[in-house]
Amino acid sequence: MRNKPDRENMKSLSFGMVSDISRLLADRGFADSPIDIVEALAFAMYIIADTYSLAKPDKEQAIAVIHAFYEDMQDHFVNQVVVRDHQMDDEAELLAVAAKFHELSRDRFHQYGARFKEDIADPMSMSCPVTVSYLLDNLFIDPITPEEKINLVGAVSEKVLIYWSGCVQSFRADMSTSP
Repeated sequence: MRNKPDRENMKSLSFGMVSDISRLLADRGFADSPIDIVEALAFAMYIIADTYSLAKPDKEQAIAVIHAFYEDMQDHFVNQVVVRDHQMDDEAELLAVAAKFHELSRDRFHQYGARFKEDIADPMSMSCPVTVSYLLDNLFIDPITPEEKINLVGAVSEKVLIYWSGCVQSFRADMSTSP
């Protein structure tokens, strides 16, 4: 299928970002604080899709690849995590989980996008505090304290910006090496 290598790269980057953020949270003392893995994936998918769209000059083709990437991620989540790891086999329950993931990932794309636009509209902002604050509000199963959130925003923002710029460079490099 066309652009399958891009989609596989995007999928790998998404899981890598979730892993990196989880490791950062553990390093910051939140190893025992459960996170919503669907939220973490939705956030990573937003960052990856946004960077991909910025790096690719053909916007229509980029949008088609992003839509296919979202479908790949939903399929992976449902078949590898829900069915295999949690051994869920009730068809109605599977359809409900798939619909929830589909709705959340697309809804969050717009919500994270709006917050990221707020961040980049502020010329004094050297990070993405609005976006990361929103992530932290939704990421933890048990909400963290305002003090804990303040202590995490900078570190997570830095990680996100490093990831964001690395992805843009990677996608642009892929473009220059394509036949």
